[in-house]
Amino acid sequence: MMRGDSVAMGVVASVSPFLAVFIVRLGGSAFDVSLLTAIPAIGGFLLAIPVGQFLQGKSRIVPWYSGARVIAHSSYAVAAVVVLVAPPSVVVPALLVVWALAAIPSTIGTVAFPIVMDGASGPRGRYEMMGRRWAIMGATTAITVALTGQLLDQFPFPGNYQMVFVGFSIAGVASFYFSRRFRVVDYARRPASPSRRFGRLRQMVRTVRSEPAFLSYSARQLVYVVGVRFAVPLIPLYYVDQLDATDGWIGFIVTCQSVALLVGYQLWRRVSARRGGSLVLLVTLFVAALYPAFLSVTNSLPLVAALTAIAAIFSAGVDLALFDELMKRIPRPFGVTFTSVDTALVNAAGIVAPLLGATLAVALGIGTALQIASVIGLVGLILFALDSRRSRGPVARPVGDVSSAA
Repeated sequence: MMRGDSVAMGVVASVSPFLAVFIVRLGGSAFDVSLLTAIPAIGGFLLAIPVGQFLQGKSRIVPWYSGARVIAHSSYAVAAVVVLVAPPSVVVPALLVVWALAAIPSTIGTVAFPIVMDGASGPRGRYEMMGRRWAIMGATTAITVALTGQLLDQFPFPGNYQMVFVGFSIAGVASFYFSRRFRVVDYARRPASPSRRFGRLRQMVRTVRSEPAFLSYSARQLVYVVGVRFAVPLIPLYYVDQLDATDGWIGFIVTCQSVALLVGYQLWRRVSARRGGSLVLLVTLFVAALYPAFLSVTNSLPLVAALTAIAAIFSAGVDLALFDELMKRIPRPFGVTFTSVDTALVNAAGIVAPLLGATLAVALGIGTALQIASVIGLVGLILFALDSRRSRGPVARPVGDVSSAA
């Protein structure tokens, strides 16, 4: 079931590089592209903690995880219909509303994801299972993006995008079929909490503050994520406005990225087993942080493809290392509560950073804004490096046993 879900999610993930390009080709501005990232992040920021409090009391989290994701993935088909029926003058704002509404079920899936995956892998199998899962997704995405890029070039706009968006929604249904059959040992439920909303919120704050290792990790991660999200709306703008890249070239670049991710997940899974997760974290954060700056001084599409592939190899290690670091610091009985807080913080960065990046791109130029993104990412790296030199405090101890997914 995990392999089937990984393949389906690899297809769904193929939509990401084309969403921003789609908005740009519809006449969207840098601000519109930044909103594409920021508006769903606002929903995630506002909803993550309430969702976490709601899910924390559920004895079975997998149905909520799979059901929320299929609803979120259906938004791509809805977008295809919106482009068909909406007047050209309002089509971009209408699409942004669709992505904002999709943030509601997407937040549920995001909050539940670490708990479902950690329950499936176990504390000693995170690198192994997540490396294998993301490698399968990467291979699938590489093939799908390459085919999608060529397909988009063969049909007129916007019908070409409408066609592929419907296909991505169908893949989301396939993911639902596989993911709803996951078998994960349930975590211990939280103790009885006050019935009033503010009482529950105060209890959640006390619980989170009792884990300083989690709070310290979250602060460092937040700085790095700001750098990453800062560059998100700038990269597709750089492709289209600075490099004049066609959909075929964008598809090729993303294919190189996906293949490199496949290599990276396999590479860092093995390196972590031999050298430990701390080395993987620092090395991969360093190279990944430099990518926007190198991209900003590159005018050759083949060289962009090569740089993107190199950065993707190291980004794969960032994914694995940050997931492992997060789960080390989460007490199992309150897993959903802590992942909801982490989701809220990441989405807070997703609100501010893209808007700031787009604003500075207008004021200073896209290239300079990309370089600023690298500087922020390097500050995050320094914080992680300083922490690695200090003796680590106690981290959350796992409670109970876990099983493998079917």
